[in-house]
Amino acid sequence: MIRNRNYVSTDSHRKELQDQGFRLFDLLANEGDIHQYFADCIPSHWHLELEVFILLQGSVLIQIGDNSYYVEAGEGCFINTGVLHSFTAIVPSPCIYHSFVFDSGIVGGTPGSVFDTMYVRPLLNAGPDFLKFGREAEDKSFFQQFEIAFNACAEEKPGYEFEVREAISKILLYTKEKHQTMPSRRVPTIQESRLKQMLEWIDENLRNVMTVKEIADTANICTRECQRIFSRYLHYSPMAYIQRRRLFKAAEQLSTTDAPITDIAFDCGFSSPSYFTKQFKDLVGATPKEYRTAIQENRL
Repeated sequence: MIRNRNYVSTDSHRKELQDQGFRLFDLLANEGDIHQYFADCIPSHWHLELEVFILLQGSVLIQIGDNSYYVEAGEGCFINTGVLHSFTAIVPSPCIYHSFVFDSGIVGGTPGSVFDTMYVRPLLNAGPDFLKFGREAEDKSFFQQFEIAFNACAEEKPGYEFEVREAISKILLYTKEKHQTMPSRRVPTIQESRLKQMLEWIDENLRNVMTVKEIADTANICTRECQRIFSRYLHYSPMAYIQRRRLFKAAEQLSTTDAPITDIAFDCGFSSPSYFTKQFKDLVGATPKEYRTAIQENRL
């Protein structure tokens, strides 16, 4: 089954929360338009699963840690486990994508097996954080195998899991081979660890008034260093990030619950429903009520 949604649920560590039923065959096939997401952006998140992504239409900016990559229609990428990443549409036209998010055990099998030891584990430990696939002839196999796996997930014929596993295995093998001429996987910096600490604290305190000093104190750094880290990795000041995080959380609640808009406003840390409505409309061009109606009618 192909999944289409307009939000990413995360815990306080910004780790993505997967849907129920993810464990029997640990792979999710996704399709959609980046514009379906609030503010035309899939916000920064990470997951233990691997991800492969292709863009069918449009142009997207992918943020990986403190690096930015542009992906155009007809291009794709691999994202390794545990990597903080986001997707932002950079053109007004549709930005249609397909992706797989999957547990490496689909390919590696039992820990210690030849598949795990020789192929999967080296990719997880020393492979790239991000690897782009383009229109070059040598990348043709990546897109062919992706299409085979995606079509199998769409049809779900008996035994389709075998076909998907074979295609995903070939994608990972090709990724490993392409990466052999490139530097080994980058070691996360102390700043990235501190950022995750601060993001966790922010998510746990969204309902409360926060200061930059309080945020910095959670990572035992000064306010200036806190501001530098947010600017480097998220391209927002701490307070601007908090505002966007509150709006993203509110958009998710508008999409997935019937809670009154006033309750959502206070739950997400806004001082008044009117202020929430103004900030929401300034960002997306629609009031919270109009946004919820559009989501319910599948117009966004």
